Amino acid sequence: MRNANLTRGHNRPAFAFKRDRLPNPAEYFDAQGLKLSGGGVWKSAVCPFHKDTKPSLRARLDTGGFRCMVCGAHGGDVLAFHMQRHGLRFIDAARALGAWEASR
Repeated sequence: MRNANLTRGHNRPAFAFKRDRLPNPAEYFDAQGLKLSGGGVWKSAVCPFHKDTKPSLRARLDTGGFRCMVCGAHGGDVLAFHMQRHGLRFIDAARALGAWEASR
C-alpha cells in the first residue's frame, strides 16, 4: 500500500494534529477562568456555555472531558472545550492550543 499524499499534488506542507501538545487540563481550565471544586475524578464549576449560577459543569482533570448537567455541553478533551467555548473549527482550535503543526 502506498503512502497517502496528504497534499493531493499541491506544493503545500502536510499538517498534523499532535494530541500530546494539548495543554494540561487542570492548567487549561484554570486559564479559562473555571473555578473547579469538589473531590473525586469529576470536578464541578459554573458552566460557561449558558447563564449559570450553580456549578453544573463537571470536568475531569486527567482527560479534560466535560459535561454540563443543565445545557448538555460535552466533550472528551480540552480541544473540544476550546472549540465550543470559542466557536472554532477543529484545525483553528488545535492551532490556538499549539497542537497543530506543519510536517515539513
